[in-house]
Amino acid sequence: MPIVELVAKKTIANNPDLGLSVIDLIVLLWLYSNPYDSKKRQLSSIRTVLKMCETLQTPGKGIELTDEELTQIVLGSLDRLKGKNLVFIRSAGQHFVKGTLTDAGFGLVRESMNSPSLRRVIAEFGNNP
Repeated sequence: MPIVELVAKKTIANNPDLGLSVIDLIVLLWLYSNPYDSKKRQLSSIRTVLKMCETLQTPGKGIELTDEELTQIVLGSLDRLKGKNLVFIRSAGQHFVKGTLTDAGFGLVRESMNSPSLRRVIAEFGNNP
């Protein structure tokens, strides 16, 4: 289980009133640690992280979702986060999506997670192009 999933689950346990799912928090943390100008392909990168998460795996079988299904999960999460004014999304079709945290999204991450957890997430994802 990647550290980002552990941090997301712990954050939800400590803040049940956030109204976000584990997947939503993973996407939010990915955007936090990978700024808009990081040159990474966001959909591909987020899908890769989600493939490692136990939340989406079938016990004993691993991930049984297609890339298209994972893409729809990511897009749905981004849409929910946008609805809560936590992210800004720029899109040019189905395959190019760029998201960045709003001030509210950045504040939510900083307020709901402790510094050691954020440092571990950034160390896992990297904070570079």
